[in-house]
Amino acid sequence: MGAGQSHEDAAHASPEELSLRLAERFATKCFTPLELAHFEDNFYTRAIDQGGLKYWNEKTLSDFLSIPDHSDTQCPLDAGPVIFRMVSYLGAFPFQNSLAPSVLTFDAMIKVAVLLTERYGKVLRRSQKNRIRLLFGSLADVARKEVEKPAASEENGEDAPISSHARGFDIDAPANDDYDEDDRDDLALAALESLDAIEVFKHDSRIDRRVYEARVSLSTFRRLLMLLLVIAPLKPLEDVSIYTSDLNKERMRFVREEADSIIAAFNQEASGGISYKTFAETITTSFPYLFDPLTPLFEHLLFSKNLDFSQHRASEATESDPAPQPVKASPISITLPGGFESTILNPSMISHLSFFLPSTSVKQNILHGNTRLHPVFSTAAHGSSLTSFSHNVLTWKSGTLFLLYGQETDTGDMLTIGAYLPQPWKSPNSSHSTSEFSTSVLPSLFQLSPRHILLQGNPSSPIMGKPNTPTAYFSNHHGLAIGCQIPPSSRTQKLPPTPLGAGSLIVDSSLESATFHVLPYGRDGVFLPPGTEPASLKPKTTIDIYTLEVWGLVPNPEGASSLTKSAVELQKASWAFEAREAERRRHVNVSAGAGDSALEQARWLLETAGVIGDSSGSGRTGGST
Repeated sequence: MGAGQSHEDAAHASPEELSLRLAERFATKCFTPLELAHFEDNFYTRAIDQGGLKYWNEKTLSDFLSIPDHSDTQCPLDAGPVIFRMVSYLGAFPFQNSLAPSVLTFDAMIKVAVLLTERYGKVLRRSQKNRIRLLFGSLADVARKEVEKPAASEENGEDAPISSHARGFDIDAPANDDYDEDDRDDLALAALESLDAIEVFKHDSRIDRRVYEARVSLSTFRRLLMLLLVIAPLKPLEDVSIYTSDLNKERMRFVREEADSIIAAFNQEASGGISYKTFAETITTSFPYLFDPLTPLFEHLLFSKNLDFSQHRASEATESDPAPQPVKASPISITLPGGFESTILNPSMISHLSFFLPSTSVKQNILHGNTRLHPVFSTAAHGSSLTSFSHNVLTWKSGTLFLLYGQETDTGDMLTIGAYLPQPWKSPNSSHSTSEFSTSVLPSLFQLSPRHILLQGNPSSPIMGKPNTPTAYFSNHHGLAIGCQIPPSSRTQKLPPTPLGAGSLIVDSSLESATFHVLPYGRDGVFLPPGTEPASLKPKTTIDIYTLEVWGLVPNPEGASSLTKSAVELQKASWAFEAREAERRRHVNVSAGAGDSALEQARWLLETAGVIGDSSGSGRTGGST
């Protein structure tokens, strides 16, 4: 009887009443009492009171989150209006189609915090899908006439002014013929189901079909991307101003370059803007961690500097509730000190990498999983020598990040190509070894600029287990091969690696030229085709290499066990062994009466130890380190 009465009440409740009930449920189920006390203090001490209605405006939100706003005199990162637009839309959840934009009251901000910190799992049991659809709606413009003809400033690549508020959906607009009935708004559906108001969804979802008519403008998306690139390293409760306060011209140039490379990965509609289908597919397949920085950003709502419960807890807080503490220290660099400084990596590019590269587990991106990058090899520091590459890279018994920067021979465009390799490199003489990375972490081959292209690793066990299809392969005769098939060789014939599947990268033995292969088909190789096929995809690109770098992946160096040696220690031990072997054989007479076979054997030993260059002569400039 009680359940039936509750269902009947929910069916006759207004959207405003149901929205309030959901906010109350979020507040009690998704936050601890201590977090809720901090949230209340943050909100009410800053709220504007207008006739008894307490709310936040755009400036209040931007100031609290330390987000640059257009009201600043010098504002190279004008992200405040975009975040306010998104929050005003999310505050109307689950009736964002009919109630957005919402006033940022306490209840609206509760829902915003829950949605953007992904704490809704305790209430929305059926919400298995992520927030992509919801975030698209918060960014999209729905008026068809404005979308069909992009503004002149957008065509010229300039940032056009945007509205601080998201416009509501036009109920009378014609439905899109491509609407997929199975692609429902799972979060809104789960929210209404939790309130026994599932019938309300039938009305609001009809309006929600307008989302497929919507487009995200490039200017809006670019501003959000630039903010995400700047705050990507942000940790929970870390001071946001550490990343947003020092945005000089050079830093902003790098930020804009990475943002433009990311935007280029989204195929635009003929009428302008990015459709929902393109938005969802591209983020799912190419940028799975793109919106991760929003979580620590909005977790700041759950800590108030005004409250100190270390001596006396609020009556509703339990003794087991840990009091959050702010983090004001300088951010920790992902790169460890070593033999060289990168000429390719910069903070904005590292942020770009964090949008799609995992850490030791796929649950966290490379920045939030405490993975560090150890300098292993650089042509700028070690020379273009296969001997030096072998000495530095093949002795690294963990995963690596491979990067090269060069010029496309046909067009003259500058490109940045890379590969994420969780397992060690292979060579004809290498023994089987594994790294500390989970087997669920797959390799990837990618292009960072001028347009982002990502080829994910093939999870197929037969492909990964084949000895003739190593992910990364080194050969003294042919150079480097990533994602290739290695043909059988003999004493008289050394066949070169061949491209296999959807993507591969081959670097010649002089480390001066590379060939990048990408196809929209082929699932029989190490790498799968791009999730969304880029426009005008070139199947083969030849690159003149300017710089090549290899960075070792070091999982959580601070938390390494004392019982096991790290990759750095293992490499040092390998170098020490090579040095001892070279010293023992240093007195081998390679010129006085030794036969050809003895000469070759002695030279091979010295080359392996990095004492002399390889026999081809190409490695004599590099030497060893």
